Amino acid sequence: MKRKIFLIALLLSIITAFGAWAQGLPNIPGTATSIWTSPQSATTEGRYRSNADDFIRPDAYAGVKFNKWFGMVSFLWDENYSPVATVGFAARTDNAYIGAFYNGNMWAGAPVNNYTEEEPATVPNGGVAGKIYNVYNPINVVPVPVNNAAILFGVADMGFRFAYRTNYQSFKENNIVTGNQLYNSYQAERGYLAPQIAWAMAKDLTKKGIRPYIAMDFIFDRDYQKIETTGSDTDGCTGEKIIRSSNHFDPSISAGLGGYTFYNKDGFKASFDLDYVLTLNTYENEYSYVEDGVYKTGKFKGTYSPGSNPYNEQSFISNQITPSLSGSWSKDSLALKFKLNMPLTFSGREENLMALDTNNNLVYNGNSNSTNTFAFRPDIRLAMQYKIIPNRLTLNTGARIQATAITLQTTDEIYYNNGEKISSRKVHKDSFGGSFVNRFSIGPTLNFTENVWVEATTGVTNAYGNEGTIDVFAPGSLFSFGSILLVLKF
Repeated sequence: MKRKIFLIALLLSIITAFGAWAQGLPNIPGTATSIWTSPQSATTEGRYRSNADDFIRPDAYAGVKFNKWFGMVSFLWDENYSPVATVGFAARTDNAYIGAFYNGNMWAGAPVNNYTEEEPATVPNGGVAGKIYNVYNPINVVPVPVNNAAILFGVADMGFRFAYRTNYQSFKENNIVTGNQLYNSYQAERGYLAPQIAWAMAKDLTKKGIRPYIAMDFIFDRDYQKIETTGSDTDGCTGEKIIRSSNHFDPSISAGLGGYTFYNKDGFKASFDLDYVLTLNTYENEYSYVEDGVYKTGKFKGTYSPGSNPYNEQSFISNQITPSLSGSWSKDSLALKFKLNMPLTFSGREENLMALDTNNNLVYNGNSNSTNTFAFRPDIRLAMQYKIIPNRLTLNTGARIQATAITLQTTDEIYYNNGEKISSRKVHKDSFGGSFVNRFSIGPTLNFTENVWVEATTGVTNAYGNEGTIDVFAPGSLFSFGSILLVLKF
């Protein structure tokens, strides 16, 4: 008994005493069911989730057992060593369930565009001497704050979740001065806005599993800047000028079988699953051209940005099918799990370089490529849980091995000169691309009581912050925590 008390006290002192270790935070929804990852799940590569994951999953909320309410709070540090907080709450009635979730840093690090009301010592271009102007120096639009929220409704063994993630920043003002130039209007936008709608069955449809889900993500990525100088600009033109317009809309649909168990004997369980994701990238942007010394605005299905090839018409579609095989085994204080994912991706991309002709119409100019790609990149995830003190202290470990992608690619290339086809060819390319992933992590779960527990990730990993090495006792490893989670349920 004294040994157990000592171990618990030691772990508490470690959690209290040591600082942060960097752990990345995903910004945009990646799967239909999971919008965040608890320390226990992160450590075990998603193989051993906790109630802190499941309470906001439309396919798993029914398995979170509590009488009146469930609450959690988590603290972690992102890849920039900035603090990120996560809070969640759930309640249940006889016939319904509701869960709420927030993850982010609110307005921390948001760019501030301060200004002064002044009569500039040097009259700004387009300005008048002796006049008071709002002077901005500089104008800063950087997508830094990350805010992710979700609400889950559960009824009739089904879950409906509405999520929203964003790091969007914008600036729009009239009659301002910046960089010694007076602007009639100045507008800039950066960042993404990503709503999601997800549905899933919260209980298996058969004795051997099958718990289908479907989700729709709508990701609006903004990268836009438009100005109008007072009087003529440096090119001697007037009117609204598009500086950059690289917006795109990336809708996706995800669906899955939800697992089918084909073997269950002697403590070993094996399952098969199948997931599908359809992703589109669509473009609708503006560009500027000049007529009689005045800027005009055109639209096309591509991106416009300064450089040697400012007009790039493009589109993208991806179909990913992921069959997977998973297994689990447990006996006494030891539990093991694995999952082998075998994603097959079929994608197509269109890219056409364009230029303005003498009539200010966009025509193909340069390379026009139509690329079809097949990629296969298997990965295996392994996990272990060992109950050091049953029902009190558990050690979680996880590992992931992801191979480089085997890629088969065919590109139809056509070269144009001011709208006239010059040449064409078909290029076949096979490659082994992407980085080889070899990751290992350790973290504890400590249950104070049946209703209160703590999870943490440690710095024992070869993936984050340790320059690819594993050193259990070095500073910033075993006794350093990248995320800490406190959960309460009553």
